[in-house]
Amino acid sequence: MEISEKRMVEIVKDYLDLYITHDTSNWSNVDCRIYNESTADSYDVFVVTEHQDTPIICEDVFYYDHDLCNELKERIRYGVRSFYIEEYLYEDCYMEDSLCELFHDNAEEIVQYQKDNPGVNLITTTELNDIIEEYGIEDEEE
Repeated sequence: MEISEKRMVEIVKDYLDLYITHDTSNWSNVDCRIYNESTADSYDVFVVTEHQDTPIICEDVFYYDHDLCNELKERIRYGVRSFYIEEYLYEDCYMEDSLCELFHDNAEEIVQYQKDNPGVNLITTTELNDIIEEYGIEDEEE
């Protein structure tokens, strides 16, 4: 049985301790914000910032939305763990696909973590076996 993309997203979020919200009331409770803004002359730009109130224009503002998934993964790589992401950007930019890529990139570590921490219910035994088989992960003890 293959693990669904939805489940991959759940697993990688748990494994990497990620928190992603679309609720603006959590704006000040997250480390990074990904959202859309309009310029004075009505162009859409996209902001990825760890600065709550004052993004740095030359570093945090993007003209194209296709850069946003890479920015999400880059922020995660450098330790950012909580995000506000506008819901339509999350969907339109296929952020879940990026999270699935993170699952694929971390599959071996996820398996090892579960083996090293049997009391943690990150993944089920069936999922563990499916991941081991699908990714060809060899047991270090063999």
